[in-house]
Amino acid sequence: MKKLLCLFILCGFFITANAAWESIGPEGGYIRSLVSSTSNGNLVYGATYYSPSKIIKSTDGGETWTQVGSYSNTNYCMAIDPTNDNNLYAGTYYRIYRSINGGVTWSQGGSATGVYFYGLTVNPDNPSVIYGAGRKYVSAGNYDFVFLKSTNSGTSWTETSLASGGYNYGWCVACAPTNGNIVYVGGCEYTTTYNPKVYKSTDGGSTFNEVYSATTGSYIYSIAVHHSNADVICAGSYSNGIHRTTNGGTSWTKVASLNYNYRMQASAAVHDVFWASGYNCAYRSTNGGATWSNMSSGLPSSYYYGLALSSSDASDVYLGCNAGFIKSTNSGTAWYESNNGLLLAEIIGLGVAPSSPSTVYITFEDVAVYKSTNNGGDWTKCPSFSSCGDMIDFAIHNTDPNTVIALEGLG
Repeated sequence: MKKLLCLFILCGFFITANAAWESIGPEGGYIRSLVSSTSNGNLVYGATYYSPSKIIKSTDGGETWTQVGSYSNTNYCMAIDPTNDNNLYAGTYYRIYRSINGGVTWSQGGSATGVYFYGLTVNPDNPSVIYGAGRKYVSAGNYDFVFLKSTNSGTSWTETSLASGGYNYGWCVACAPTNGNIVYVGGCEYTTTYNPKVYKSTDGGSTFNEVYSATTGSYIYSIAVHHSNADVICAGSYSNGIHRTTNGGTSWTKVASLNYNYRMQASAAVHDVFWASGYNCAYRSTNGGATWSNMSSGLPSSYYYGLALSSSDASDVYLGCNAGFIKSTNSGTAWYESNNGLLLAEIIGLGVAPSSPSTVYITFEDVAVYKSTNNGGDWTKCPSFSSCGDMIDFAIHNTDPNTVIALEGLG
């Protein structure tokens, strides 16, 4: 009888130990990269920052989401084949990952030793040609600003150093939609300060000329080429606004004093529309980048590294940030969170009320403290009460679930 009882106890232990876990939210999560189809304006892919990077997909313009796959690394950038929506590329340190089935499975591409891939784009005329921008570790305190090229869909890479000696960075790369051999690479060269640079190639990256340089602005973070006029290019800097050329880089004009331009994209739906996104901000131009408007009103405070535009409707704008997916359907006049199906949150703090076990407090990293009073069935974002960091633990009153002490540990 004792042996039988022991068997039942052990069976119960293993059933409990192997029981499936279910995510109960809150919905959202850190979306680092976004890309949209060039033929289907409602098809959007995203990648989370943390390793393993989770790949998400929406077929209704970001109204609902499904996690379709992952790869075992972080994510810095992403690109989509303009001729085949199933071909995706993701950049991280030392390596590119590739999917040929819409993000479900991923394979490691060729390595680039010491290189951090910060920008990727696919040649529209020959989609087996991939361009990249990044920085390459050379020695302590020395990083090269590098341009990278693959002619076999990421299987192998060649490198071209555009600046060396010191902390040099390649941040972004773009090619002309009308001519895939015209390539622009942006970043910075370090002398005694960070000097923003843009280089241009007209032969698919075989040779480059410096077409923009300045002594202020830290670095060029983003760049976009007009969809029907390859001579019109906009470059967004970290701290010296947005610059524009109308003659293929021969001369540049500062057109806006808007900073933190992490991402920039030209619309395929209405060619004179450009967008840029950054820290707490989104900017729009409706005249080919000649003038810009700040469309940040209503955006939650966050880092907007993800930016994509619908290829069929210029008023649909997609942003990715720490909190998840943010969308506008009226060209940025109003924004709303659209995280249905996104269960990507990093939870770094949790507390349960002793007198009310259904009352739970959690910390959604880099976003806010959330509260549930029904065991996580629903979540409410608590008002912000800390300006500098995340809460890592909670002490809840023994008899009053509304009296809480929160411990700050990150920030």
